[in-house]
Amino acid sequence: MLKWHKLGIKNKVFIIFIIIQLAIIALSFYYFSENHRHFYLEQEEISLKNYSNLILNDLEKFDLKNQINLDDKVTDWAADTESRITIINAAGIVLADSSHQASEMDNHRNRPEVAAVLGDSASKMAIRHSNTIGEKMLYLARPILRNGQIVGVVRIARSLSFIQSVLIKDIKNYLFFFVILGAITIFLSWQLTNSIIKPLETMTNTAEKISQGHLSQRIPARKYNSDIAKLSKMFNYMAAELEDKINEISQEKNRIETILESMVDGVIAVDKERRVSLINPAAQKIFNISEKKVKGRELISSLFSHRIDMYLQRALDEKKSISREINYQNPDNKIIQATFIPLLSKKKKINGGVIVLTDITELRKLETVRNDFVANVSHELRTPLTSIIGYLDTLLESEIKDNQTRNKFLKIIKEEADRLSILISDLLNLSKIESESIDLKAENFSDVILKVINLLEKNAEQKEINLEVKMPDQLPFVYMVKEQIEQVLVNLIDNAIKYTPARGKVEIVVNKTGDKVYFAITDTGIGIPATDQDRIFERFYRVDKARSRSLGGTGIGLSIVRNIIKQHGSEVKVKSNEGQGSTFSFYLKVARS
Repeated sequence: MLKWHKLGIKNKVFIIFIIIQLAIIALSFYYFSENHRHFYLEQEEISLKNYSNLILNDLEKFDLKNQINLDDKVTDWAADTESRITIINAAGIVLADSSHQASEMDNHRNRPEVAAVLGDSASKMAIRHSNTIGEKMLYLARPILRNGQIVGVVRIARSLSFIQSVLIKDIKNYLFFFVILGAITIFLSWQLTNSIIKPLETMTNTAEKISQGHLSQRIPARKYNSDIAKLSKMFNYMAAELEDKINEISQEKNRIETILESMVDGVIAVDKERRVSLINPAAQKIFNISEKKVKGRELISSLFSHRIDMYLQRALDEKKSISREINYQNPDNKIIQATFIPLLSKKKKINGGVIVLTDITELRKLETVRNDFVANVSHELRTPLTSIIGYLDTLLESEIKDNQTRNKFLKIIKEEADRLSILISDLLNLSKIESESIDLKAENFSDVILKVINLLEKNAEQKEINLEVKMPDQLPFVYMVKEQIEQVLVNLIDNAIKYTPARGKVEIVVNKTGDKVYFAITDTGIGIPATDQDRIFERFYRVDKARSRSLGGTGIGLSIVRNIIKQHGSEVKVKSNEGQGSTFSFYLKVARS
């Protein structure tokens, strides 16, 4: 069975209308039925009174003791009036009755209507069941007076079965009428309910669709009457305003999300309970976490950083921004510049907080590299300058007359000046390579290799080093900047010759694999310790500083090699075993024919 609170408003209104209409019909039916019943009874009473008057007039001249004549007269009166006539004396004895033998009838003194007349001499009406006839009857009893004294009672009665039959017939007619009226009422109630509720249901359905995101839904106001149409227009106006506002908010939200997602800095927003409500991709990258794992959780349980939680709590307590530099390990060590900002309401109550995070790990590394570079450059410049200044001071302040000693000092000054010039040239060259973009062109790699070998061949011969080249006769052109690759080859081949002992071997292997040409140079030199192999491409880094300086190295050559090859879309690889030699290799892409 349906419960009332689960019914829709349409059904509720319809049921209420039906109950009210049925109640009105039932009351109307009852009213008309009772009204007709009273009407018929009143008509019968009037009729009985009139007949009783006629009978009383006849009885004034009649002797009540004449039984035979009285019986005949009662029979005649009954036939004329279509009623039952009973004559009763003052003692309650029935003298005559139109329906039964008077001698067989009980004393009627205790009959209500008779007793009432004998008691106060007034006419009395009564409706009761007749024990003699066995029917419900309408009785009228009137006194028979002789000289102002009651000598008897005339009672006239009619059966109510006729009235009942008429009433039943009327009731059937009324019932048919009211059934038709009820059907019409139900139909009209349904139509009225529809006319009122249908627009409300349309509004409800439209509101539900709008709540589901269909903001363009509207109500066709022209279908309804003026009041509903006005309500529909206001609803449509509200829906249009809501759509505009939501679109505006959505655009603003999308704009903010786009800004947050594109920000280099990380952003974390928390509520007043310090639960994470927002974390942008940059922050996820910094802490190596995903949004799903941290959103809705407390900050400290999400980041596992007591310091971050502590500084956020301090910012919320002090209601002001705080900036701190924090070391964070997960799994790599990161240096983060964090700014903790409390979110305050107009009443200065805490609504939450925002943490802005900047990963300055690379910046700190660059600062370290810069400081190391400045220190190394200062050292590398100061060493030759110290020698130059020292020998110049000696020449200027001492009177050296020995030409051999003087020439020796001047030669040292010249060597240090040349070394200084090479260092400055390498620094400028490295800076140029790092700052400028290159335009790769198809060039003959074989010609560059042979040119560099011809240039450095004498150096190998002086140390009796076997310089061996294994290269195909027909090598395809490759994309490169000819001058830069030439510089790379000079550095790699010259280093191999320098760090290979006399009567050693340097082997150059060039081959094509796929769309790449691979270059590899292997020496039988001193090799590079495993701990130093990751750092040999750093500026000014030397495995053996004294040996490198004695061989004329600046510590920048391999850094130049790495940057040039990187700009060519490749990388330099090194394989080396200490005391057994080293192999440096890279590749260049084959040019399309």
